[in-house]
Amino acid sequence: MKTNILESAADYLMSQLKVCETKEDLILAFWFYWVESVTTNSIEFAKVVACAPVNKWFMQELKKDESDFRDFISNYPDTKGNDKDWLYCKCISKLMSRFPKVLLYEAKKREQKQIFRTSMSITKLN
Repeated sequence: MKTNILESAADYLMSQLKVCETKEDLILAFWFYWVESVTTNSIEFAKVVACAPVNKWFMQELKKDESDFRDFISNYPDTKGNDKDWLYCKCISKLMSRFPKVLLYEAKKREQKQIFRTSMSITKLN
């Protein structure tokens, strides 16, 4: 099953690579794709997306995978175009098989008191 997840992640990334205008857009699409894979509902999704420690972990892991890609591709300097893009997507898609269990647990258990208090304050103003 893990192979299927990684394969579909690489396919997803390739499709996003074609439609994203910038690398930042691609990374954001990948971030949302990864968060979807570690959450079960929209509330958890929102909590994890908003969790700075999880985002920081994701970006650090992505940088490691990108570094692995650069090391690998340096051995094949003639690799260009679609082949190079595919290798990049395959390398970074490995991130789909990793997750920070403790950070995700903390993010998901976070209560939405701040959101509730904010909405209560807005209600009192009206």
